[in-house]
Order: sequence, then C-alpha cells, then structure tokens
Amino acid sequence: MPRPLIAFLSDIGSHDEAHSLCKGLIHSIAPEATITDLTHQVTPFDVREGALYLADVPESYPAWTVITAYVYPETGTSTRTIVVRNQKGQLLVAPNNGLLTYALANVPAVEAWEVTSPYVMNQPVTPTWFGKDVVAAAAAHLASGTAPESVGPELPLDNIVLLPYEKAVSLPGGGAEGEVTRIDKAFGNVWTNVNVNQIAPMDELVGRTLRVKLDDAEVDLPFHLTFGEVAVGEPLAYVNSRGTLAFGRNQDSFLAKWQVSPGSRFSARVVEA
Repeated sequence: MPRPLIAFLSDIGSHDEAHSLCKGLIHSIAPEATITDLTHQVTPFDVREGALYLADVPESYPAWTVITAYVYPETGTSTRTIVVRNQKGQLLVAPNNGLLTYALANVPAVEAWEVTSPYVMNQPVTPTWFGKDVVAAAAAHLASGTAPESVGPELPLDNIVLLPYEKAVSLPGGGAEGEVTRIDKAFGNVWTNVNVNQIAPMDELVGRTLRVKLDDAEVDLPFHLTFGEVAVGEPLAYVNSRGTLAFGRNQDSFLAKWQVSPGSRFSARVVEA
C-alpha cells in the first residue's frame, strides 16, 4: 500500500503556528503519513466556502486519502466530528455542520460514524480547538490504521448535515438558471454551478454572446475558451478549470464592475443574432 495521505483544509490561516501545531500532532500519531495542505485560507467561520473548496477534492485525490477539514464555529458544543467513507473508499473527517456537502455530492457517502472515542482524540481536549484535538487527531489515527468503526457509533447517512443549495436548471426556450458558487479571489472571477451544456453545446457557444442577469444587473458577455481571446479589461463568459460556466475580465477583476457573492442567483441565455 502507498504511504497514507492526509489532505488538510481549515480556516485558521498560515499567519501563525496553529496549522503547524495540527500537523505536528498528526505526525506524532501517524509519522508515516504525508500531509498536503489544501488551504488554510478559508474565510473564518465560512462553512459554505470551505465546503466549496472541498468539492473537487475526492475526485482529484487517490482512494487512500484521509480528507481532513475543519471550519468549526461550533467547536466545544454538541456538534460532533464525523468520519465518512465515500464510494471511492476515501475517509473524510470533519465537523457535522455541512462542510462535506459538495464533496459528498460529487462522491457520495456509503458509511459514516460519529467521533466519540477518547482514544482517537488528543487529551485533554481543548473546547475551543476541536479542529486540532478531535478532527486532526482522529484523522491521524485513521491514517495510522485505526478502523473507522472504532472512532464511535455508526451515523445514519441521512444524519449527515448538508447545506441547502439549489441545482442549476435549464430554462424553457433555452438558457439556464443557477447560482454563483465561488469567487476566484486571486483574479476576481465568478464561478457558477451551471454546466454550459445546459445552455447549448459548447462548440455552438464559442463566439456567441450570453445575456447574463446577475442580481439587479444585466450584462452581455461573449463566450470564449480563454481570456486572451478578448482585449485586456474586457469581460467574457468561459468554462472554468472545474468545468462550469464562469465570468471574468482579461487581466482584470469581474467583481470590480459587477458585485456578486456566493449564493447569488443568475440566469444566462444566448443572444440571438
């Protein structure tokens, strides 16, 4: 078997030693494990953003990965940490607060357990830091070979907390309606949950114009495969690196002109010539 792999996400940032202390604990429990940082820059307490960052992780990582995540505003309360085995065979460790919503939408759960055993926690458990003493510790024990059923009682799959979200839908007469799922912060691009094929086959869209309604704004955007096909500063619609419809500006920020946020509803139709 390959060395165990822990893919680690949190909202604690990298400005101090906190994330490194978590990794130190993991190495102490599972010295053979490799740890890879997904990100520690989730906006503090933003469970939905963390969930979106996790969405594509199960498909991208191998089956022996322990996907470890905490955005845990409920730390110290009755909100449990859970372990989920997905259809790929990966184990996901996170608070049961919706953080696994999109990851499980992409690769569904087959089994789940609540983490209650003190033997897979770092003792004494700090109420304000379940992320380290429960989530990271339990993940390390799993990576070192502890059976997931040893962490605590089985959890019915319908007891996994999922965030409410609306799927993208095709519109009568053409077009699609969906929601903004994520802001590509580094570049100011807007990502959505619409597959372009819900509007029209992609080869038919290239070079066409989409009329996009975003909150109270309406904007016509040419559809292109990449940014360099429009002039610097000009907007476009395109398919992002995750395969869904997105909006941007070449070497500039879409958000600088059109302010939207995750959860904003929008519609897009082809403008007929």
